[in-house]
Amino acid sequence: MTPLLKLGDFKKAEPVRAQAHHRAHYEQIASDTLWLLWRRKWLIAAVLCTALLLAASVLLIIRPHYTAEALIVPDFKAEEPVARAGNRVEPAATANSQPSPSTDTASLVDSAARILRSRSVASAVVTHLELDKDPTFTRPLSLLHLLATVQSTLGLSPSRRPSPHDLAVNALMRRITVTNELRSYLVTVAASSEEPEEAAKLANAIALEYLRTQMIQRLIGAKAVVEREVADLSSVYGARHPSYVNGQTRLEEINARLNALKTAATQDTLQTLVGKALIPAETVVIPSSPNILLVIGVSLGAALVVGIWLALLLERRRVRAGEPASGHGPSAVPNVVVGTAEGYAGTSM
Repeated sequence: MTPLLKLGDFKKAEPVRAQAHHRAHYEQIASDTLWLLWRRKWLIAAVLCTALLLAASVLLIIRPHYTAEALIVPDFKAEEPVARAGNRVEPAATANSQPSPSTDTASLVDSAARILRSRSVASAVVTHLELDKDPTFTRPLSLLHLLATVQSTLGLSPSRRPSPHDLAVNALMRRITVTNELRSYLVTVAASSEEPEEAAKLANAIALEYLRTQMIQRLIGAKAVVEREVADLSSVYGARHPSYVNGQTRLEEINARLNALKTAATQDTLQTLVGKALIPAETVVIPSSPNILLVIGVSLGAALVVGIWLALLLERRRVRAGEPASGHGPSAVPNVVVGTAEGYAGTSM
């Protein structure tokens, strides 16, 4: 004999049937949406191809940029002393002298990075390389040029026009990036340019100019110390004493190094003078920008979104106009969520 079903059994079965109904409903919506996108596949493909062609055109128009990096290596090792007077020894005047124990090495590296970013270093490089005669560095920014044109048209007194040197300094500073590694105490000087050789040249020029300035300052300090010692030795022992002669020899060596640093005309000469303090930048022929994969990926992703949106928009207009669905498949009973004024257009026709 079949047992009788109680009222509670029906109440327990209602949530199960409702859950199954909702699941079937959303599965139908997903199926209808996929079928709609398949019916509009040529539209979506056309949008993707158009985006790909536009991205390729932009990549062909934009010139690639190259980046080169030079490393400044502060080893903080003392070299041989340059001045001796009795038991007193002065440290060597090098680009990276050994700091005192109380000196914070990280602060020294951070100070070096700040100096490398300074306008004075960029200005010296512009003068040394004669970048103020290069049209690519002296071209004013479009916004500043437009502002000057508007002021001239309105009869306003234009602001002071920047000189070619100032424009070249600004352009060089925009191309230079200086970073310092806190753990390894390395300072990286990166330069970007449309030519790989020029990028390496700019990075090395900034690094060498900083090292040259630091060495000149230290040598000037060492020269003052030696001059005082030589004067003391002359008053005590006379001009013929061996200590006085040694002091004069050291003074001549310092003057020779100063003249060599001030008159060095090529980067190779400067690199020889600074020694191991610099790892020079090398020419890199692989462009650093634009990122081709990123540009194409973003273009295709945006095109896919636009293509899907257009397909749903056309379907909504078709539903509002009461036109029958073309083709065969689940779209004959459209449940696609395309939205109408009454709610959404996913109702059975």
